[in-house]
Amino acid sequence: MYMNRGLNILKRSSIFKDLSKLSFDYVPDDLPGREKEIEKLGILFRPVIYNQMGQNALIRGPVGSGKTAVVKRFCYMLKEAGLDNKRRIEWTHINCRTRKSESMVMLSILRHFDTRFPDRGFSIPEMMEILKKHIKKRECHLVIVLDEADVLLKKSGSDLIYSFTRLQEEDPELLGSISLILVSQKSIMELLDGSSLSTFKRTNILEFGRYDQETLQRIVDQRIEMAFRPNVVEEGVSEMIASMSEEYGDARFSIELLEKSGMVAEEKGSEKVTPEHARYAKADVKSFIFEDSIQQLNIHEQIMLLSASRLLRNTAYCSTGELEEEYKALSEQINKKPLGHTQFWQYMKELDAFGLINTKKSGKGTVGNTTLITIEDVPVTELIEYLEKKLLK
Repeated sequence: MYMNRGLNILKRSSIFKDLSKLSFDYVPDDLPGREKEIEKLGILFRPVIYNQMGQNALIRGPVGSGKTAVVKRFCYMLKEAGLDNKRRIEWTHINCRTRKSESMVMLSILRHFDTRFPDRGFSIPEMMEILKKHIKKRECHLVIVLDEADVLLKKSGSDLIYSFTRLQEEDPELLGSISLILVSQKSIMELLDGSSLSTFKRTNILEFGRYDQETLQRIVDQRIEMAFRPNVVEEGVSEMIASMSEEYGDARFSIELLEKSGMVAEEKGSEKVTPEHARYAKADVKSFIFEDSIQQLNIHEQIMLLSASRLLRNTAYCSTGELEEEYKALSEQINKKPLGHTQFWQYMKELDAFGLINTKKSGKGTVGNTTLITIEDVPVTELIEYLEKKLLK
C-alpha cells in the first residue's frame, strides 16, 4: 500500500510540462522588456566582430531586473554572430558572490579552457600567463562576465580588472582579444581605480530599471506557455502574479510565485492553477531579495546581521562598537564563542561586500573617525523575524 502511494507521488505532473523553464538559470530566447538593452549591447560590441577590437561594458540594476539573463542571452548571440563572420568568440560567466577572490575568479576562467586545471599551486601572474597561452592557442576572443562584480571589488580591489586590460597592452598578439562585462546591483564606479575606470566609457554603462506590471505579466505569460501544460493556468492568474510582484519590479519573484502557485495546486489535488492558489503562494513565499544571500553566510555572519538588524529597528545608523557589543551578547546567548576583534572586522567587511549591510564614515558632529552601519535594501523587521527563526530555535 505504501509502495503504491509512493509511486503515485512520483507520477508525471498533470500541472507542469517542464519545470526547468522556471529555473532562475534558464535563459529564454526572447526576454520581454529588455529588447532595447540587448540592442544597445549589440551596437556596443560590433567592433569585437568586425574590427578585431575588445570592448567593455558595465551593467547595473536591482535584483530581478534581468541583468544576468540579458548578458547570457547576448553572449550566445555574440558567439553565433562571430561564427557567421569567421571570428571565434568564447565567453565565461563568473558569479563573484560565490567566487569572490581574484584567485577563484581566475580559476573559473582557466577551467573554461581546461576543466582539470588544479585549484591551487599557481599565483595570479602565473595564471595570467596560462590564460594568455590558452587564448593564443584557441585564436579566440574571450568575453569575461563578472556578475555581482561589486563583491569582488570590495573584497579585492580592482587590480584584476586592470590586469586584464594590461594583458592586451603588453602583448601585441593579444590586442583586442579580451572583453569585460561587469554586472552589479549598485554603482561600482567608485570601486574602480583611475586606470581601470578609464576603460569603461560613460556610454558603455547600461542602467536596468525595475520591471513594470505590464512587462512582468508578459514574462509570466511566457513562462506559463513554456512550463505548464496547456490550459491548466486559469485566466487572471498571470495578471494577479504581476500585480503581486509590481512592488518589487522583480521578474525572479514573479517566476517564483508562479512556480509556487503550480505546486500549491498540485498539493491540493487541483487540475487547474487558480487565482486562489496564487494567493496561497504569495502568503507562503518570502522575497528572496535577502534570503539567497543569507543562506551563504556562516553562523557568525548571521549573528552579526541579526545584531545589526536589532540595533537598527528604531534608528537609521549604529556604530561598529555598538554592533560588536550586541554581537558578543547574542553569541553568548546562543552558546557560540564570540570572534576576536580582528575576525569580527573581517566578517563585517564580508557583509558589506555582500550588500547586506552598508558602511560609511561618520560625518560632522561625531567625535573621532567612527564607522557607521545601516541596512538599506531590506526591512529590518523581516530580517529579524527570519534570522531569529534560524538562530533562536
